[in-house]
Amino acid sequence: MIAILRAYLNLSLKVKIIILFALLMTIFSVAFGYYAFQTSRAQIVNKVSSTNLGVMRVVENNMISMQRSMSDWVTVFTMDPFIQKTLRQTERPAEPIDPLLYSGSTSSLMNQMLLTGNFDYVALYGKTGQPIFQMATDDSSGPSPMESIARSPIYERTAELRGAPYWFPLTQDNNVFIQNNRKDKIGMTRVVKDMNNGGVIGFIFVGVNLDTIKDRYLKNLYDKDYGIVILDSAGAPLLQAGKLFYDQEAGGWTDFRAEASGSKVIGVGGEKLLLTYSKGDNGWEYLYAVPVGMLTKELNSIKLFVILAISIWLLMSIPVMLLLTSFLTAPIKNLLLSMRRFQNGQFDEKVEIKYGDEIGYLSQGYNNMVANIKKLVDDVYVLRLREQEAELKALQAQINPHFLYNMLDTIFWEAEEAGQDRISEMIVNLSRLFRLSLNRGKSFTSVAKERELLELYLSLQKMRFRDILDYRIDIPRELDDYVMLKLILQPFVENAIVHGIERKRGGGRMSISGRKEEGDLVFVIEDDGTGMSPEELARLTEPPPESDVHLARETGGYAIRNVNERLRHYYKDAYRLVYASEPDKGTRVEIRIPAVLEGEEGDEHVQAADR
Repeated sequence: MIAILRAYLNLSLKVKIIILFALLMTIFSVAFGYYAFQTSRAQIVNKVSSTNLGVMRVVENNMISMQRSMSDWVTVFTMDPFIQKTLRQTERPAEPIDPLLYSGSTSSLMNQMLLTGNFDYVALYGKTGQPIFQMATDDSSGPSPMESIARSPIYERTAELRGAPYWFPLTQDNNVFIQNNRKDKIGMTRVVKDMNNGGVIGFIFVGVNLDTIKDRYLKNLYDKDYGIVILDSAGAPLLQAGKLFYDQEAGGWTDFRAEASGSKVIGVGGEKLLLTYSKGDNGWEYLYAVPVGMLTKELNSIKLFVILAISIWLLMSIPVMLLLTSFLTAPIKNLLLSMRRFQNGQFDEKVEIKYGDEIGYLSQGYNNMVANIKKLVDDVYVLRLREQEAELKALQAQINPHFLYNMLDTIFWEAEEAGQDRISEMIVNLSRLFRLSLNRGKSFTSVAKERELLELYLSLQKMRFRDILDYRIDIPRELDDYVMLKLILQPFVENAIVHGIERKRGGGRMSISGRKEEGDLVFVIEDDGTGMSPEELARLTEPPPESDVHLARETGGYAIRNVNERLRHYYKDAYRLVYASEPDKGTRVEIRIPAVLEGEEGDEHVQAADR
């Protein structure tokens, strides 16, 4: 992420504006489209939920009507005097009672059952044996004896209800009523009580096919995409119609039972379903499921339209963004090009200011800056160069090296003829010193030549001061092949003699040492002269005011400051000059410069020096 941000920040301003603008538009458009889609989806789901709750009410009312109709018929049927009399008999009737039921007082009741078609199976039992009456409309056959039924949990539950109906799904596991059941059914059982004393005299089982319920009570309320599930009070599925979505073993289906009714979106088999649920007064629970995808099918076209609109908007906005960014960044680009030309030495640069905005103010400031810099260059830099050039020409005019060498040679031979050996030595040393100082005009020299220059200079000073000057030069020969800026040690040696040893009564001693340390050349000049106070040291090391430049050149501090400026010019920040002094304790100067061998690549000044 950081790398991507860094790459973005390194792009041009125009590209950054385009990317940022496109990104913001995309985020806004996607967020707006997503919000609109989710809001529409929620409104559709809420409206469909309300509609589905109405469907649940219809289903619930139809099932209650079915239960009430069947329960009322069973009540009237079992309370019929003929049925009561037949069930009170201790012995089973010798002849079937079917013909008697369809004649006499029960004929109207039986005819009503046949006409309404609510029942698909009925079996009336006494206390033992086979049913005394059995009827099936779906070719189911083989009723079980009462002894088998009495041992089942269904009978126990029915007996506990004391004459109230018990509804249950008839499955292979609990089917103790019909040996050859042709179709899936919902069963209802009741015990039959004696109207005289309330004792149990019989048992009745009524079954209604699931197909009958679907055709009569759930017609047009479901299809292959809409599903209905009816659960009994224990949570067992009584009926499933349409889309199959209920999985009792999957778990999580009991969460909705805490509320009487409601809707929620659930996931079943990787599909989102809108589940509407309701609980009836009799304990039955009704579930109605609709795929969310079907409800939001029409929204997909809206979503596609939004995506296309966003894409077209982005594509059409690219030319606009290009024109806008070009308009905004053109003044900045012109300013940048002008700056580059200014860096290449074109000091007469100036940008055109068209508008008074921030970029206009920036351009105005740039023009003022360029004008001021050009004036400074003209007034200071050029004048200084001319001044230095004039001084150099004056010096060259005053001192002609060839003339000086010839004159020193003439003086040497005159001293030799006069037998003045000391004077001859001084002239030879001075001539060699002068040649080393000039170094053929090169800025760099070798450590060996710089050491030789110091030896010649100190030998001349020794001849001058005789017994008051004692010195030692300890620069190892292994440093001879390294190169250094010329004449950076001699000014400090001269300063030590003039301001330290010469002023000390009885003379003094100085040492010049050199070493290589961690890729640097380190030179140390120490003396035990009079030393300097902090104020004198500050005046020596700090640059003088511009007005005192000529005065500074007449003082001993000018050479020291000149060395410091030369070191800074050639070595930049790669050098170190440390000056330490205390009154009556002497002075110590440490110079640290990069160690560069002769012929070593990488320093243009060193390569140009005469080795």
